[in-house]
Amino acid sequence: MRKIALGLAALIAVAFVVPSYGAMDRPAKEDPAILLVVFGTSYPEAQAAYENIERVYREEFPQAEVRIAFTSDFIRRKLLDRDNVTIDNPLTALAHLNDEGYTNVVVQSLHVIPGEEFHDLANIVESVRGIEGKFGFLNLVLGEPLLMNLEDYRNVSRALASQFEQNTTGTERTPHSSPRDAGQMAVIFMGHGTEHSANSAYSQMANILAEDHENVFLGTVEGYPGYDEVLASLNESGVKKARLIPFMVVAGDHALNDLTGNESESWKSMLEKEGFEIDYNLLGMGENDGIVEIFVGHTKEAFAKFK
Repeated sequence: MRKIALGLAALIAVAFVVPSYGAMDRPAKEDPAILLVVFGTSYPEAQAAYENIERVYREEFPQAEVRIAFTSDFIRRKLLDRDNVTIDNPLTALAHLNDEGYTNVVVQSLHVIPGEEFHDLANIVESVRGIEGKFGFLNLVLGEPLLMNLEDYRNVSRALASQFEQNTTGTERTPHSSPRDAGQMAVIFMGHGTEHSANSAYSQMANILAEDHENVFLGTVEGYPGYDEVLASLNESGVKKARLIPFMVVAGDHALNDLTGNESESWKSMLEKEGFEIDYNLLGMGENDGIVEIFVGHTKEAFAKFK
């Protein structure tokens, strides 16, 4: 453990000192900064979710500098090689903000649950917060992910309801009005899922969706509840139609392939094989302003912790 701690300390030292040559006495900026942190996506059509989130944040926090960072090194490298687009990871993004004189920063997690990715981010923020002197921050606070308390779950359930009555076609991201008869058509959300203990959030979310709405189910790709549990609920409901919606901030790889793809193992294909009539609403939750406002609320809570 000591070697790991020393390694992180060395990495932080490099990240915060190297970019600052020639700017050792930079003036501190009065305006705060918000660093939005996501896993990332390389699908151009899925970027609409991030663009919408950034738009809402700039409207809600007009005095703040708003930036985004990806936690996935694989996606960051892919975007650089394919599109010549450079996106910081959270640590380098904080280093650049520090170098530019931002001393009051909220790092806002855009993760759905407080799983491994969120805890990795929390470790970075906690480590950087411990830096003192001219390379430290006056305020550096982490904003909570989407699902942290019961109110969040209730708000998410309400915000998602607007998507029940819409569908999209192909890879198109423009939703069309398509009212459903809840007694005839189910709504199925697909979340990511994880081996982390925070996966229990999906079961709680599934229960609340079931309480609030008729024939609305939630499963995950890599956790519990999964496809089998969703199929059992569908069969019990007696419906013959289902609308598939990603329970993810962006509708990227999982949404396009595991959920709505034409491969035999996609949920769409497997449900059609079971005799269900399928359509879908291929929008990430980041394109739903009601969901983004929940993240905004967590950011405001983080700002309230400033000294």
